[in-house]
Amino acid sequence: MESRPTLDRPAARLARSTGLAFVGLGLTAGAAYYLLPLVGRGFVRGIELIVAGCLWVATSIGVGVSMWDVLGTIGRAAVESLVTPTGSIALSILVVVGITALYFLQRLLESEGESSS
Repeated sequence: MESRPTLDRPAARLARSTGLAFVGLGLTAGAAYYLLPLVGRGFVRGIELIVAGCLWVATSIGVGVSMWDVLGTIGRAAVESLVTPTGSIALSILVVVGITALYFLQRLLESEGESSS
């Protein structure tokens, strides 16, 4: 069986590239439309939690609780939040992202070492 010769058709390639660009642009716009409000809400919620935590620490210290008791309570709360399924999943995702980042950093540094030699 003979393979068909490939035809060089720049118009078809241009149409395919343009279509892919429009699809990518549409997906990006849709993701931005739905995800940006969620990111904004998450940012505001994070600031609320930080302010509430600072007020809690300041109130605890102002009442006369020792710094060690405050740090012990913060540590226990952090450990308890990691023991929950949501905390465990979030920690697992962060570990996978970190391992992936280290892998690609190692590949990047190896390629730079080979190109400079």
